[in-house]
Amino acid sequence: MTLDLDQLRTFCNVCLTRNFTKTASDLGITESTVSYRIKEMEKYFGRKLFNRRTDKTIECTDFGYAFFADAQEILLTVDKYKNVGAGGELIGTIKISAGEIGGVFFLPPLIRAFESKFNHIRVKIEINNSLKTLKKLNEGECDLGVTASVDFQPNPYLKNIQVHKLLRLTYGIITPAGHPLAEKKTAIVTDLIGFPYISRDESSGSQREILKIFKERGLKESDLNVVWRFDNSSSVINAVSEGLGLSIVSKIQASKYVQAGLISFIPLDTKIESYLNLLDMWRGTNKLVNEFISFAQYYVETSVLMF
Repeated sequence: MTLDLDQLRTFCNVCLTRNFTKTASDLGITESTVSYRIKEMEKYFGRKLFNRRTDKTIECTDFGYAFFADAQEILLTVDKYKNVGAGGELIGTIKISAGEIGGVFFLPPLIRAFESKFNHIRVKIEINNSLKTLKKLNEGECDLGVTASVDFQPNPYLKNIQVHKLLRLTYGIITPAGHPLAEKKTAIVTDLIGFPYISRDESSGSQREILKIFKERGLKESDLNVVWRFDNSSSVINAVSEGLGLSIVSKIQASKYVQAGLISFIPLDTKIESYLNLLDMWRGTNKLVNEFISFAQYYVETSVLMF
């Protein structure tokens, strides 16, 4: 009997997803093929790799968990040479799951610059909220994540993820143009009391950071007059521009709307430090991903950013 790369990839995916059905979907194979490959590996080692639970989920045995790390290293070594062209150039695709701040407002010009330098690397973006991005990273469905927060409790998703603080975010109150609060140079969250407030979904990274700013001032969102709740900041900003209430967003999200005269942005006086985070599922072991991370850090340090 022998082991092959398809078996190793299947085994590693099952370790991450803990579900044969999900692995079959991820790899584009049938569930029976997943089961067959795992059984063949267990015959090869003469040891069980997984324990099946009554709720149809599975968990690694001690032996399976120990082998997982080495199996990943084998696949990483193979992929390292697979991603190098005949001339030594890097080739391949990087998959990124990003929230709205990263995917809509920050990443597009960065990716254009990156792909101009690395002609044989392509970057694919999928827009998701921060919580879904963390889950996708944990299940190996993307290489990198870009989130406005990692502060979700409980949070089992950061155990095997490397976090890079990429860009400091400034949050502020947004108002319709000409609103009385727009005359203030800075604001505090208690300034929102008495006004209609537009919030966002709990799975939003920005929402997690905003709740921390509320807590800093001894305020709960329930103390405000919440009239709307949306799952993305674009809807929030549009509602504010239409005079339906006030809200809090990051400066990067508000900048273009402020320049267009649709809303006003008043920075919040807070000691809470918020960042746009770059999350690496590979933890520094993927050459393509490492190049992107280094490029992104250089881009932030050297570019004139308007937020």
